[in-house]
Amino acid sequence: MKKTISILTILSCILLLAGCGASDTKQDKTYEIAEAGTWTDGTYTETVKGKKGDFEVTVTIENGDIVSVTVGDNQETPDKGGAAIAQLPEEIVAAQSYDVDAVSGATVTSDGIKDAVARCLEKASQTQ
Repeated sequence: MKKTISILTILSCILLLAGCGASDTKQDKTYEIAEAGTWTDGTYTETVKGKKGDFEVTVTIENGDIVSVTVGDNQETPDKGGAAIAQLPEEIVAAQSYDVDAVSGATVTSDGIKDAVARCLEKASQTQ
């Protein structure tokens, strides 16, 4: 009987701790972005927080479309954050959207890049 109670107590603690961790998730952000193909041409830059510090992301719009996304100098780890920096800009240009999948193992860097692009697209949407 004591063994059963001990097991139930341990399981309860595990569930309680798991629940606490889930409440600490980042809230989804909402952006006011016009449709792809309608953005105002220009170069837009935003600074975001990465895993290892702040970095700039620049989005270039031509003929209403995203033609490039570049990530400036940063301190992200080459094997994790660097993977997101290498991969996401091409995916964002191809999708014409900031809403692409994060790179596994580089969530903070991925989210930073996607947030910066979204804010750049908001600027390009407001200048119409």
